[in-house]
Amino acid sequence: MNVLVCFKIVPDLDRLSIDDWMIDNCARVETRFVNKIINPYDESALELALKLSEQARGVGVAVTLQALTIAGGWANLALKKLRALGYQEAVRIESEEELSFDPEKVATLIATYIHNTNSIDLVMMGRQNSVGDNAKTPLLTAELLKWPCINQVTAVEIDTAGIYQVTSIADEGVITRKVKPPCLLAVGNAPFSYLRVPTLKAIKEQAAQPVKTLDTAELRLFSPFLPLISGVELLDLKIVNRKRAGTIIEGKNAAEKAGILYHSYLKGWLADL
Repeated sequence: MNVLVCFKIVPDLDRLSIDDWMIDNCARVETRFVNKIINPYDESALELALKLSEQARGVGVAVTLQALTIAGGWANLALKKLRALGYQEAVRIESEEELSFDPEKVATLIATYIHNTNSIDLVMMGRQNSVGDNAKTPLLTAELLKWPCINQVTAVEIDTAGIYQVTSIADEGVITRKVKPPCLLAVGNAPFSYLRVPTLKAIKEQAAQPVKTLDTAELRLFSPFLPLISGVELLDLKIVNRKRAGTIIEGKNAAEKAGILYHSYLKGWLADL
């Protein structure tokens, strides 16, 4: 079984202080100085895939893990870390484009890679990321591939027949399904949300190894999919004023304030009921 996990590198917004949340004229927050991390939902997907591989060995099923990201060269460190953790292959699609607001393009690139690889049985990725936050990429990718997609996944296992048992959260509660491959899983609030840490020996072994890189333009040449068009072009970002007006009621004590509140505001409203 070949499992592909797609992930994104994002700025660690928790590291921003209150003073750092200064919005510029283009309604953006400066994050270039912030450390980059794996998107939390994607991190959960990467850890779930490792647990799936361990569980599969226990039932005699061999699982090969691949990791894929669309990013610049600064993502190589994360890819090498994943190889140190046991991912047999880690691939980067070279792109310096701003894709945060273009899930259609991201889905097309991922689907093209999967189609050209032609050996992927299961795709896992986070349901959304902290930059863009559209939650559309897994659904669009599954639509292109014509695969079933399960959202809000929290656990996945495999049996000796190669059937996946997928646990997910829905409005009606926790649901467990048996799914035949191929399928796509969008991981949500999984209980194992943190990626394990590789050993120093494994890190050193992977440090000098090159990362497999694919060119975006070349990948599109071999795409069987027509590019998804969002129909929306980002022209400008504007700040929405979310401040609310308020009135402070002055009084000597709580009883006096309650009286002012009733006679000045509530009495007229209650009379209309």
